[in-house]
Amino acid sequence: RMQKEEGTVIGAVPLVAFQAAFRAQGPLAMLEHFDTIYSILHHFRSIDPDLKEDTLEFLIKVVSRHSQELPAILDDTTLSGSDRNAHLNALKMNCYALIRLLESFETSQTNLVDLDLGGKGKKARTKAAHGFDWEEERQPILQLLTQLLQLDIRHLWNHSIIEEEFVSLVTGCCYRLLENPTISHQKNRPTREAITHLLGVALTRYNHMLSATVKIIQMLQHFEHLAPVLVAAVSLWATDYGMKSIVGEIVREIGQKCPQELSRDPSGTKGFAAFLTELAERVPAILMSSMCILLDHLDGENYMMRNAVLAAMAEMVLQVLNGDQLEAASWPWAIAHPHLPFLQTAPLLHHQGQADREPGGKAVSAVPHSPVCCPP
Repeated sequence: RMQKEEGTVIGAVPLVAFQAAFRAQGPLAMLEHFDTIYSILHHFRSIDPDLKEDTLEFLIKVVSRHSQELPAILDDTTLSGSDRNAHLNALKMNCYALIRLLESFETSQTNLVDLDLGGKGKKARTKAAHGFDWEEERQPILQLLTQLLQLDIRHLWNHSIIEEEFVSLVTGCCYRLLENPTISHQKNRPTREAITHLLGVALTRYNHMLSATVKIIQMLQHFEHLAPVLVAAVSLWATDYGMKSIVGEIVREIGQKCPQELSRDPSGTKGFAAFLTELAERVPAILMSSMCILLDHLDGENYMMRNAVLAAMAEMVLQVLNGDQLEAASWPWAIAHPHLPFLQTAPLLHHQGQADREPGGKAVSAVPHSPVCCPP
């Protein structure tokens, strides 16, 4: 359990000392033993797998204990300034240590997957390399961080204003996990849901809207597997978390992309198109109020964006608009784009789309005959 690298001994002894201090002092023990965890993080790739697992298990215990104690501490009107600062510093150190360790495990796991694309026996080798199955460890950590963010921890900061760096630390690990292509696999659904809820709390309680919008746009451009994952997340935020405005913010960013930029970035355009199409299937009524922003793409040369905008409109006809609402005068896009051929054929499209639906209710081809959506 002892290892030496570049003259530094990394082993279980310092961690044992930290554990003893934790039993005596509680979560504040991190204030005196942060160097132990930092050293383990620094030498993560070379230390014994058992020590990695022990460290993770211990840090989960530390953060969980702090999360349980903080409500009473935050309600203590006699709490001194020095005690408040001590708990604030311990909170930041504990979260930093746990999140960086999570990211280190994730990086190691991703590297193992890259080296073994065959898949056979991969789970066993991953477990042997780490000492446990990492994919099953992520969800409880994310849920613990979510529980922590749901507390009124802002009172630990001066003027009850949380540092943006702290929010970025916690949310950053979510985006890091989403970058892993395997996150879209069915077996990782619990992790995806945990990420979504953690970010949902950050959106509603910690003013994370702008940062989330920017990050989502970037990820759609660079990670092809994320369109359906992000659609599920954004849909949940807009409905269960009452954050409908994030739909408008994301759509605005996509709508402002110039045609030249889209032509230079086909993979990013594909991500935007898939996102818009699937988002319209999930929350057409919420997306409808932002459709005007996307109409310029109907005049653009990129057929994927034209397809996406028309498919989104088709979903609104099929799921939201009916009867007299199909008159062009009542459509929110008619004023912005009076010559849009789609508006003139909306009633026909409604009936055609209904006929094209599979028994399960999904549209097979909402805009099958439109010349606008055909590739050049």
